[in-house]
Formats: sequence, C-alpha cells, structure tokens
Amino acid sequence: MDEEKKDNLDKQSSLSSWGGKREGAGRTKGAPNKISATVKQNVINVFERLGGEDHMTMWAAENPNQFYNIYAKLMPTQSELGTIDGQDSPLNVTLKFIKPEDVDRD
Repeated sequence: MDEEKKDNLDKQSSLSSWGGKREGAGRTKGAPNKISATVKQNVINVFERLGGEDHMTMWAAENPNQFYNIYAKLMPTQSELGTIDGQDSPLNVTLKFIKPEDVDRD
C-alpha cells in the first residue's frame, strides 16, 4: 500500500461518523443544553400561571401521596461525606412517610 493511501485510511479511521473526539466537536464544557433549558422554563411559566406555590400547596393537601412521590424523586438519594481520616464514606438516606393519624401523640 502506498504511503498516501495509508495516510488517508489513518485519517478516516480517526474521524468517527458519530462526531467522535475531534477538536471542537460537540458543546463546549459547561454550555447549557438549549432544549432542556427551554423545557424547564416552560414548566416554570406554566407553574406560575396555574397559581405557583399557593396553588401547589392546595393541590398537595388534596393529593399528599402524589406530592410526596414527586418530592422523594427530587431529593438526592446518595451523598459523599468525608470521614475523620479523610476517606469518602457513602451516606444513604431512607425516607418513610407516615400518616398523621399513625403518630403517637403524648
């Protein structure tokens, strides 16, 4: 195989048809995804038009199971904490929701 054909094959194999790791390919690090940002802003706008926190509070009072379901999904489930010797120690959080009538009141 002559040298020119070999160089062309090397160039072609280093460029992926899927974008690959080429200089300047893709979004720059830290650049927001425009579609995700637009969708989030749309949800916020609808939330405000429906009555915001006041309306959501009324809805949550009428639908506590659905509200806690949403709330639990938004909470972080795992966090890293450092130990005394500086090692990372995973922390798992478990939430248990109980009905007010199931609570012992003194």
